[in-house]
Amino acid sequence: MRLSPLETRSPTTGAERPVTPDLLASTFLAPRAASHELADILQDFDAPWSNSYAVAPDEVSQHIAAALRQLALATPGLSVEAINLSNLPDGRARQHLAALKSLWERMEDALPEDLHIARHVLACSNDDALEPLPIVGGHCPFESRAEAGLREHLSALFGTAPESANTALANGALGHVQRHLLDTSPAVTPDDTLHVFGLRDPREEISFAAARAQALIRQGYRAQDIGLLVPDDPAYQLAIEPAFTRVGLQLSGMAAPLSLRDHAGEFLTNLLAILRGPAPCMALASICISPLTQWPADAGRTFANEYIENGWSRTAHAYSGPGAKIFAELRPVSSPGQLIARLCSIANELVDPALFMPRINALRPLLKGDYIDWSSLARVVAPTALTPDGEGRFVEGVSVFSETALPWRSVCHLIVAGAAGTYWPRPVAANPFFTESEIVMIEGATNLKLPSRRQTLARRLELFRRQLGAATEGITLTASARDLEGKQVAPTTGLSLIARALGAKEADALVTDAVGHFQSSQALGATTSDVHWDEENTRPVLPDGSEIGIPGDPFALRKAADGASKPQSPSRLETMLVSPLAWLLGEIGAEDRTWVPESLDVLTLGKLVHSTLETLFPEGASGLDETAIRAAFPAAFETAITQSAPWLVGDNWVSERTNLARETLEAALNWGRFLIDNGARVRRVETLLSGAYHHLSINGRADCLLELADDRIMVVDHKRSSSSSRRKRMEAAADLQVELYRRMIPTTPEFAQVTSDRIVTAYHCTLDGRVVTGPEGKGLKGVVTVNGQIGSTANEIVSGHIKTLSKGRLALNLVSDSQKFETGLGIKPYALDNPLVAAFLLPDPSQEDANV
Repeated sequence: MRLSPLETRSPTTGAERPVTPDLLASTFLAPRAASHELADILQDFDAPWSNSYAVAPDEVSQHIAAALRQLALATPGLSVEAINLSNLPDGRARQHLAALKSLWERMEDALPEDLHIARHVLACSNDDALEPLPIVGGHCPFESRAEAGLREHLSALFGTAPESANTALANGALGHVQRHLLDTSPAVTPDDTLHVFGLRDPREEISFAAARAQALIRQGYRAQDIGLLVPDDPAYQLAIEPAFTRVGLQLSGMAAPLSLRDHAGEFLTNLLAILRGPAPCMALASICISPLTQWPADAGRTFANEYIENGWSRTAHAYSGPGAKIFAELRPVSSPGQLIARLCSIANELVDPALFMPRINALRPLLKGDYIDWSSLARVVAPTALTPDGEGRFVEGVSVFSETALPWRSVCHLIVAGAAGTYWPRPVAANPFFTESEIVMIEGATNLKLPSRRQTLARRLELFRRQLGAATEGITLTASARDLEGKQVAPTTGLSLIARALGAKEADALVTDAVGHFQSSQALGATTSDVHWDEENTRPVLPDGSEIGIPGDPFALRKAADGASKPQSPSRLETMLVSPLAWLLGEIGAEDRTWVPESLDVLTLGKLVHSTLETLFPEGASGLDETAIRAAFPAAFETAITQSAPWLVGDNWVSERTNLARETLEAALNWGRFLIDNGARVRRVETLLSGAYHHLSINGRADCLLELADDRIMVVDHKRSSSSSRRKRMEAAADLQVELYRRMIPTTPEFAQVTSDRIVTAYHCTLDGRVVTGPEGKGLKGVVTVNGQIGSTANEIVSGHIKTLSKGRLALNLVSDSQKFETGLGIKPYALDNPLVAAFLLPDPSQEDANV
């Protein structure tokens, strides 16, 4: 691909414009390209990649389409006839290239629309043109064979025009970087023509860029003297307009709108996934927040959050407003006729039904007989990339430049964001069809110039150097310390090359911490003392002590319908055990609600095992032998999947479902043997217990209550874990859950007659089938007994936290707490994985003393 676009200069007016496919099509009256569906051709096509295509057809199809385009551009005439493999030795490269050639031939030499236009022009004479198109400039070292052929053909038809005078480069350090970024010329000393500022994340970079532009204007620059070069990444792009609007600066060259979404395609894609069944929760949630639905946006967000968190939405099914009929239609279909009827019914409930009918009608030819080819339907309705109407380029305004193109004008000062991360230049992915050595061999044997990683990287580096050349006076680069997920990012290759040109050993040596050096929130220090940064510095200021004050009663934050404070649960108190801050965030609902696809995570696996055991061993069950368990297991396991993870019945989950069934059956057999060996009977399952813990009301559901042969009650919690980890925690006296159940059983009305000395606490660890109990379990068959008080340490820690919180103080965690809980107490400190909790970790006093 060329570094610069082909440009033409009008012989009459002298105006220059890029040679675009639209210009060529209108000038040479190019016909439309024939349509060829690659997926249909690949169905029975035998190639080296056939096995991969069978596993992942959509992903492999994208790679094949890209390879066909690269192959076409590698030929001078954009024709399959130019591919001659006679001089290419046998081997992997020839096999793949021959397969691509054969595929192109099967497509009848078809090309994408833009390349089809170019091939049509290559066959035209100047008599076929409606106007002359003299070409400005000449050879580009990065152009493909096809681009070179088009340039030479147009030059032969209409002649060439001399290039315009190059834009003047800057003086000082910036000028040296512009000229020598990619060579090994002697370094120069940094000066005020080039600055690099370090910020927290991409959004803070863009806010700083807006403040920087405002500061430059107050120094005497005009808005049109300033350029903004940002990565083509939503993390940056979506922040530009709000940031510059806040400081009152217009943007020139921004696509309007920033992005266009094919909402109809997205809606139908999600709808097909739901009607195919079982319905993915993300598809249901996406339907709820679609702007095409008639219900209020706030209601849609409520529906979506409930679907994501629970797999279903009580609020959605109770909704009776406009569009409510949609929820009644979101059920799997079994026939093509039922599918079309359901799609039409749902479309009639949307804001604009007419928007959907053409797409629904496009599905009818694919619905023949009684079979529904869901993959083909999904390809037809798949959302497409919609191109914005154009870029709003005008003179007055800060000019916005694209990452993948040369700046469309020169500026006095250029602001470049994204100097840390995977930009400037972007990393080059490996070719999935050919190795680097094979690409070289193919060019030597066939004269086909396929793009190599080395050539692509060189092009991107040269593009970055030319982009920096748009600034005539100065440049500001900004680099993030972290991405929007909080992960640390390193300086880009481009910034490292700038550092080399300026004699710095490391790129970090050039970076000025804009926040750390200017805590007064002034954007640019002494030179712009009158400019204030609109974005607040949100890095946490850690307290001197280990606690912070909190207003009000934290135990009254969660309210029931009657206005009373909701009781605490064992799981919430276990979170408090590890981190009071994580507990407080849970009380106010500030928890991670990231939308993720269905997966067999720890919680889902535990639910499936627990639900299966609950079905196999209901209330009153006792004495189930191996034969009875094996006979009842398939139905119980299927019920568990239907209730907890209906998506697991899909064909792509066969392996996981089989392995989990084997594991769960083994757990059920072990549990059945334990019940028989101890003469135990299941008294209750999923039992709601309630009581008090210190001054707090607590409640929780015990998985299982057993009546033992000696009339004692065993409270059991099924854990999908090994007994070794649970035993380690109990031996460290750090267990809390079953100890809380022990407290609650006598205070629950149904079990008021049960005294504490008759209660046995136990964990059934399903991964190895062992039952771990406290000292009261001694003498039972098949148990691992832990002596001593299994929860005294946990009780001491939680009691201390409750007292501190009751006084309006919140204890923060130390950096060393993660290791202390895991190695010292046998507790996996999941609460500390919360990025917000981790941001407030205090340094260890011992470490601070050592630093002093």
